[in-house]
Formats: sequence, C-alpha cells, structure tokens
Amino acid sequence: MADVKKKSNIVFKGITPAGVFTWAWIDKPDNSEYGKGKYKCALKLEKGVEANDAFARKLIDLHKAAKGKRDTVPVKDGDTLAEENEEKNGKFRGFWLLTAKSKNKPAQIDAKKKPLAATAKSGDFGRLAIAASEFDTGANKGVTLYLNALQLLERRAVSAVDEFDEVDGFDGDTALAETADRGDDDSGSDAGDDEDF
Repeated sequence: MADVKKKSNIVFKGITPAGVFTWAWIDKPDNSEYGKGKYKCALKLEKGVEANDAFARKLIDLHKAAKGKRDTVPVKDGDTLAEENEEKNGKFRGFWLLTAKSKNKPAQIDAKKKPLAATAKSGDFGRLAIAASEFDTGANKGVTLYLNALQLLERRAVSAVDEFDEVDGFDGDTALAETADRGDDDSGSDAGDDEDF
C-alpha cells in the first residue's frame, strides 16, 4: 500500500502587525543552506507594543500546544538572540523576529492593495499574510509559518546609491576612467559575476 501524504493542519491564518522586513527573498527563492530553495521573509516586530506582543505570544502558544521544542519556535525573542551572539544578532534586540517561507512566489501589494511595481526589500516596512501549520516529523513537532503574501506600507530600504547627493560642477560620466595601472585586458574582471557580496 502506498504512503499517503498527510495534509497540513492549519491552526492559524491571518495578517501580522506591521514591522520591518528582514532576509526578504521575495522575487527569487533562497537557495542557500538556510533557505532550502524557498521564498521567505522575516519580520521584525517591536517588543513592548501591545499588538506585537500579543501576536508573538499567540504563535508561541500555538507552537507549545503542538508540543514544539523551544529551539524550533516560529517567533524568536530578539533579546535572547542578541545575548547568544551580540555581533551577529545585536540588531534584533528589542524585537520579536518571525520567519515565514513558501515554495510558491508570494503576492506583493501596496497599502491600497495594488500589485507592487518593484519588489519589497529587506529594510522596508509592511505586513505579511501567513498561515501557521502544525508539523510532526516524529523527532520534531511544532508549528511552522507559511508566507502567502506581503503588503508593503513604506519603502525604507536604502541602497548605496541613495546615500549620495548630486554634486554641481561635474558632468555625468559615461566612460571608464583611465588609470595608470589599468590595462586593456579585462580577463581578470569579475564584472559578469552575479554573486551578492
């Protein structure tokens, strides 16, 4: 007899409070060892805000009810993360951090529910439409969060180009600058690499 795949048991479906997007992989899946080929977005929710604290507590309680372990809870306490590794996680101090993932590309809308012209990025401010589903692998149980959609409320992500002001007295440059150590051979160039640094 063939194995029957067990259906997910959705225990919550709804919209998060507004927070800051972190690790936003919305246009393409995260193929790193952490992303496992899924679209994902984490959300930083400020602690001490009643709606945020209540939302985090609800997800934590659902995880406990599903007999989930503390280290697999879908909402992390940023203060605890910072205490464990200040250098890496200090930026999460004072926040709840939740991460939702999906095999399918999530829809993206703006505050007026219109599709976004340009994808949301880490650092932007908005909300996530999520579903919390129980899982039981035998060795591990709990609740995982699925990312259904994203609503961008405010663009806050800053690119390096945004940091500059225009400077008067200079023309725009359309040619490569000549330098004494630059040869005509570009064979050592990595300009074609798509790697993010």
